Amino acid sequence: MSASSHGVQRIVLGTVLIAALGLISGHLQAESVSLEHDGLILLGHYEPPPEGAPVVLMLHGTLAHDEMEIMSTLRDVFVEEGWGALTVSLSLGESERRGMYPCESLHRHRATDATTELALWRDWLGRRGVDRVVLLGHSRGALQMARYAVAGEDPATEVLVLVAPPTASADGRAARYQARFGVDLDARLAEAEALVATGRGDQPMPRVGFLYCEDATVTAESFVSYYGPESEIGAGALIEKAPYPVLVVAGSEDEVAGNLVAALAAGLRPPRQLLIEIEGADHFFRDLYAYDLVEAVIGFVDDMAAP
Repeated sequence: MSASSHGVQRIVLGTVLIAALGLISGHLQAESVSLEHDGLILLGHYEPPPEGAPVVLMLHGTLAHDEMEIMSTLRDVFVEEGWGALTVSLSLGESERRGMYPCESLHRHRATDATTELALWRDWLGRRGVDRVVLLGHSRGALQMARYAVAGEDPATEVLVLVAPPTASADGRAARYQARFGVDLDARLAEAEALVATGRGDQPMPRVGFLYCEDATVTAESFVSYYGPESEIGAGALIEKAPYPVLVVAGSEDEVAGNLVAALAAGLRPPRQLLIEIEGADHFFRDLYAYDLVEAVIGFVDDMAAP
């Protein structure tokens, strides 16, 4: 591992044992767990910790789920390293949701729903006697986990880990929306906000570019929640507000989140805020890169716990 300015460290593949390939070939069978909320059943997978070890509470990215490759692999590796792990699927408004949320389904979920559901899962862990928690989110899930973290301090939470969080500014997002969907984001947002303001937030807006969906049907309230002013609070601002030490993990070949080093490093305050870049990893930290990621998280937690 090498270090550079502004608290950035870089990891080169090979800092973990090649024996790790044995686990990558097949996942452990974590316990399927659920809880009820507002008429919905929320799903997750849980591996309890050995006595005294932390549990890492993990959240997936956009319209994804807790059994996608990065989530299940990280869960397995944390368990192999002697931690507990809970991966959860956001309901996105559906009971017992499994798999990717289809673009063609009606989108009525809100970005802010994640804060409520993560709080429920944190309470679920508390009822099982878990008193050491690490929060980890991937991609858009990193922003949602960060918003949950800044909503209220939890004395059992030790560290917030943001894996490949999006960092684009509001201007950058508008430009990307225009390039991808051929529609002015401000105009589309004004249409949705007008519906919400007149009490028609549940009205579907057909044929809308939404997240990565080219032709979605989205309620006005859902669209505003993902593209409105509150959604403009980016990773840098959330890190600044976080009540816990923050580790950002980037992949040097990530073409989705972009250059996190350039976007975030200068604003970090080491040693409690650190960015680690894993050389060769893309947005999903496949195979041995998952081991480097887990090693970085465990090392950071240990460093923050040291007197």
